[in-house]
Amino acid sequence: MTDRTVELNHGRPFKPSLVDRFNIWVENLPVRAWIFYLVFVVLLILVQIIFLWMESGLLEEQLLPIIIFNGLATPFTLALIHVLDNRAVTALNSMRPVLNTSKLEFDLNQYKLANMPYPRSLVSGLTLMVLAMIMERIWVVPIRYAALDQLPTFTVVYHVIDKSTAFMMGVFIYHTIRQLRMVNTINSKYVRINLFNLGPLQSFSRLTGSTAMGLVVGVYGWMLINPDLMKDRTMIGFIVLFTILAVMVFVWPLYGVHRRMVATKEKALHEIDLNFEAIFSNFNTGIRDEDYSAIEKLNPTITSLEIQHNRISDIPTWPWRPETASFALTAIALPLVLSILRFLVERAFG
Repeated sequence: MTDRTVELNHGRPFKPSLVDRFNIWVENLPVRAWIFYLVFVVLLILVQIIFLWMESGLLEEQLLPIIIFNGLATPFTLALIHVLDNRAVTALNSMRPVLNTSKLEFDLNQYKLANMPYPRSLVSGLTLMVLAMIMERIWVVPIRYAALDQLPTFTVVYHVIDKSTAFMMGVFIYHTIRQLRMVNTINSKYVRINLFNLGPLQSFSRLTGSTAMGLVVGVYGWMLINPDLMKDRTMIGFIVLFTILAVMVFVWPLYGVHRRMVATKEKALHEIDLNFEAIFSNFNTGIRDEDYSAIEKLNPTITSLEIQHNRISDIPTWPWRPETASFALTAIALPLVLSILRFLVERAFG
């Protein structure tokens, strides 16, 4: 269990959001959190199916994907926030040896990474929920939703769960922006750069990669249950933009520490070049004076400097492991590639 509820010396800086308090409650249950969220999914799906059955709507098979997505969305978003908060705290703890912070500052950053302020997260959720209601009025409704007009009771239940999803998406957007801004601030201001100890500097890459993939899963899940939207070029453009956004979510919070790593690497290489300059000056002096014994003594130093230069030149300056970047970027880009291929195939073969 992570230290998400740590009490600071001067008390908590803000009251945690309802979502944070809910996830902390889940974390303290006698069963594993993933079991709770799975049961939550099943219950939401069953509730919708029961009301659909009560109105004799089980023959409307086109509603099944919508019901499944509707039941998955809210528990998935809650679980994703839960995972990201715990991953953020774990990453910060891994970075503790290279952070220039006092204990109070460390505890404060830990609390802020794992908790959202109560009023702002609530406002974000309500704002997106209202926006979703407005969009329903002006959007062209896909044909598979037509059956909702004949199932009034089920439709009420469906919309209650659906709007909870919109609320959670608003909270998640706020959570993502706030948490990744904090990651960028910590990386830019508090980290001591050691090019020979990259492990702590790479700690936050798993968090940003998981956040980016979480964004992609939600959007492509929506596209999966509405395949007719893939016939629209505008939607393909939206997917391209969203994929670029997901890549930025992975990369941008780590850019601050990347710049500092580049600067540290360039400084180290510059110092080696200055040593090379001094050695070569002595080397040329030895040649001019025909002092070949002095020249011979310089050769091991030159070799040593070359080894140092090559070693430092090979040090990567992006704060992630290659396998982390490959997995995250592949997971982000693959659905886009498949969507474009499907669009092209449908256009080619009608």
